[in-house]
Amino acid sequence: MSARILVADDDPASAELLTYFLEAEGFSVSTAFDGNRALEMGSSGDFQLVILDVHMPMYDGIEVLQLLRKRYVLRPIKVIALTGDLSDDVRRSLEGSGVDSFLAKPVDLALLREEVNRLMAV
Repeated sequence: MSARILVADDDPASAELLTYFLEAEGFSVSTAFDGNRALEMGSSGDFQLVILDVHMPMYDGIEVLQLLRKRYVLRPIKVIALTGDLSDDVRRSLEGSGVDSFLAKPVDLALLREEVNRLMAV
């Protein structure tokens, strides 16, 4: 059974690209287009990795991360945050948020592959 990944991104083109790429890599992928749906889906406990856009409607990626971390104290999930803004303030916020990794948007797919494989191997 392949590892399950949740992609949460409010940009349909970005979400579709990530989903297509990850499925081609052999992962089972589900998609959420806002923070509320990401939280609902992520709360199922079915995912080993969540890829979150930092800026989404309803709940932003950091809020989703914090709420998921509270629910999965016994079985932590891995999280990659995606953002189009890697200013110093955003970097500090991400580093202090508990994400396992963060990548700039638009996403470099080779870097994404590297990070997904690194996190899934742990």
